[in-house]
This record gives sequence, structure tokens and C-alpha cells, in this order.
Amino acid sequence: MISTRRGARTVVLGLLALSVVTGRALAAEGPEVAETIVKSGRIASDLYAFGGSVEVGADVNGDLIAGGGRVAVSHRVQGDLIVGAGSVTVGGLIEKSVRAAGGAVTITGRVGRNANVAGGTITITPEAVIGGSAQLAGGELRIAGSIGRKLRAAGAVVVLAGEVAGDVEVVGQEIEVLPTARIKGKLTYWSPREARLDPRAVISGRVTHNLPELPSRIARTGTALVTVSRALFMAGLTVIAIALFLIFPRFTVLASRTIGSNPVKSLGMGLLLFAAIPVLAILSMITILGIPLGIIIFVCYSVALLVGFVLAAFYLGDVGAQAFMGKDATKQLVRVAFLIVALGVLLLARQIPFIGAVVIVVAVLLGLGAMSLHVWRHWADPERLDRTG
Repeated sequence: MISTRRGARTVVLGLLALSVVTGRALAAEGPEVAETIVKSGRIASDLYAFGGSVEVGADVNGDLIAGGGRVAVSHRVQGDLIVGAGSVTVGGLIEKSVRAAGGAVTITGRVGRNANVAGGTITITPEAVIGGSAQLAGGELRIAGSIGRKLRAAGAVVVLAGEVAGDVEVVGQEIEVLPTARIKGKLTYWSPREARLDPRAVISGRVTHNLPELPSRIARTGTALVTVSRALFMAGLTVIAIALFLIFPRFTVLASRTIGSNPVKSLGMGLLLFAAIPVLAILSMITILGIPLGIIIFVCYSVALLVGFVLAAFYLGDVGAQAFMGKDATKQLVRVAFLIVALGVLLLARQIPFIGAVVIVVAVLLGLGAMSLHVWRHWADPERLDRTG
């Protein structure tokens, strides 16, 4: 079960990373980018196509990489097929492997090697042939074709109606094996209820039903890992906050003070940036060449959100230090101690249903807005900040 889920994650992550990785491979021939792309005849090299609708009715003498609202492949591809779309139809002959993700994925043709597929619905039609192994993850899986080696499948509904030459491992809420199914290896499945096995189905190996007790150990281990990860996150965040203050003490103090002096402006500016920056990043990624810029924007955005949260915690700690320590409130050690306390208070507040989430979001927005206002003022009039600092 774990390997099945890991395989599904690999499919999805690989497809998401595709747009970045393939950018370097396009030096010889640029990708096709249009609302509707129709290819016929023969393609003498790799083919890259991205659009609202992509129909490939041509033989491709290389890899085919495509994405869009709808992608249909009906001819021969000598290399791998890598595709992500709302609707994916794979026909013809794919001589190597298929890696696909989409809302609805249908395989009707022949795949020479392996098929790794993630989707809302996945259909392997009776005429489909997969020469190697298949790893499938989705909402509803209907597998009626022929698979040359092992099958791993995970879904809410899994229906087996085809032939599998190796072992079958299935994770699902509802599992059904139809009379046309031929499994030459073992059938192992994880489900809260018994699979519906038609007596006319042929299963050469042993059938093993793993009840939900098996994942309970994993759940307990997961709970422990979550506790440890939270502790590590707190420790890491504390180190980052202290490092920010010790390395950039003036910036940290002045930017955090902006929260107290201009709370409304800080909140408004933070809300504006919080909404606008992701849109800017997505717009910059519309073209292949803009993808690196979009990724850089997202990375900087994530860092800015983290710094904003730290600044809000620092301001909260400074307020506490002034309330309890009086003249000693500005000492470095006191500020660090109250910063740690403030981080703990905010992270504990996060555990309160709804209110905790609101507190964290407001803290991030205040810090993000205060930081941007401070940077803007320093850029516009650095001498005024020197006088006020």
C-alpha cells in the first residue's frame, strides 16, 4: 500500500516538475503552444505540445510531452509519453512508458513498458495492452486490458476485469473482480470490506484481504512523526527568528515597530501582497520561458511570509518585554527570550479551532505588510529612518 501511494505521488510530482525540467531540452526545437494543436504525418524528433486541445495523429520518432485541457494520442510514439491534462486519451502504440495525470485518463492502445497514471477516473479498455507494470491511483479505476507484469492500484472504487501476468496489489473502499478477470499471480488488497470476487474470475495465486487494523500501526507511527515534526518545526522556526534578529537587528526592530505604528496600513498592505503575488507568479508561468521566473517569485513569496510571521512574533515579544522588564526590555538577551515565548504563544494559539487559524493569518499579514512598508520607506528616504531609528 505504501509503495502504491508513493508511486502515485511520484507520478504527480514528476508531472508538476515536467515544465521546469523540459525547458532545457527545447533548445533544438521550441514547443508548440496554442489554443488548439493538431499534428499529423510524421514528427522526426521529440514533440512538445501545450494547449487547450492537443490532438496527435502523427508518428513521433522520440518522446511526446504534452499538456492542456484535452490531449489525445492516436499514433505511434517511439519514446516515452508524458502528459498532464483535464482529459487524456492514449491510443496507438507507445513503445516505451506512459506517465500521465488528469481528470479522466483512458488507455486504449499498446504501451511497450510501464504505465504510471494518476487521475480522477482511470480506464484501461479491453483492447489496451501494457507490456510492463502498471501503477494507478485515482478516484475510480476500471481495468479491463492486459498487463504484462505487476499491477498496483489505489482508488475509492477499483474494478478488475482484465488480465494481469503478475501479482496484483489494490487499496480501495470498494473492490470488484469481474468474471473476465485473469490474475496469474497473487491478489492482495486493503479495504474495510470484502472484495466482490466473481466465482468465474481466475486467480492463480493466494487472495489476501488486509483489514484496516494494518494501517492502525501506521497511524500511530504517523501521530508520533507529526509530534516530532511539530517540535522540529518549532525549533527550526526559533532558530530562523533568532538568526534574523542577530544578523539584522536594526531591520527586525524597525520593521516590527511598523506593526504598532501603522497596524491598519500593515494589514492592508499585507493582504494586498498576499493576494497579488501568487497571481503574478502564475501569470509569469504562462509561457515556458517564464516558468523559472514564476518559481523564483513563489520561493521569495514563501520566504517573505515566513519573515512576516517572525516579525509579528518579534513585535509581540517586544510588547511583552516592555510590559514585564521595563528598562531591560531592549537588551538583546531579553528580546531573544521574549521572542521565543511569543513564537510559542502563536503556535499554541494555532491549535484553537478557527480562531487559531485567524490569529496566524493576521500575524502573517501584519508582518508581511509592515516589512513591505519599512522597505518602501527605507528605499524612499533612508536618512529619515536613520533619524527615527
